[in-house]
Amino acid sequence: MADELTTKPTIETVLERIIAFENRLTSRFDQFETQVTNRFNSVDERFANVDERFDRIDNEIDRVASVAHSTKAEMLTLRADFIELRAQLREVLPVPQAS
Repeated sequence: MADELTTKPTIETVLERIIAFENRLTSRFDQFETQVTNRFNSVDERFANVDERFDRIDNEIDRVASVAHSTKAEMLTLRADFIELRAQLREVLPVPQAS
């Protein structure tokens, strides 16, 4: 019976082991939480950078659209000027006669 008493852990020893296990588990969960928080912060930063890029692209598209619109307006003006010039030239130049 004396051997039985020396091999069985006491309640205090069991409680110490449970507490040590709890501490290790808590430490691991804290590390995991820190890693997850860091990962989310990293993803948030990347999304912020993507938002900034989209804003710049949006501005560039607006600029290109503005240039295209003004170019179209200039081309329409030139077309109208050419039509007017052609009409004026027809009035001034002699009409070629068929031979």
